[in-house]
Amino acid sequence: MEELLTIQKYASLYRLSTHTVIKKTMNGELQTVVKEENGKEVTYILNPKTQKSAIEIPRDEKASDEECEIDYKKAYEDLNKEYLILKMKYEKLLQHQ
Repeated sequence: MEELLTIQKYASLYRLSTHTVIKKTMNGELQTVVKEENGKEVTYILNPKTQKSAIEIPRDEKASDEECEIDYKKAYEDLNKEYLILKMKYEKLLQHQ
C-alpha cells in the first residue's frame, strides 16, 4: 500500500524546506494526491520508498547488463592518456606566466 505524507512530514523526513517540497510538487518531480478532509483540500505526497519502482530494470535487461563487461585496462589507458594531455597543457600554461 502506498504511504501518503503531508508536505510538512515529507519535508522533515527528507530534511528539506517546505518551500523546496512545494516547488518539487509544482514541477511534477513528486507525485501528489489531493484529498478533501473536513471541507478542506489537503495535498499528500506519495512516499517514493513505498511506491513500486518504475525505474526497476526488467529481468531480461539485467541479463544483458551482466554480459557487457568493461575492459578496465583500455579504460585506464584512455584516462591516463587524457590525464597526460591535460598535464602537458597545464605545464605549458605555467611556463607562459
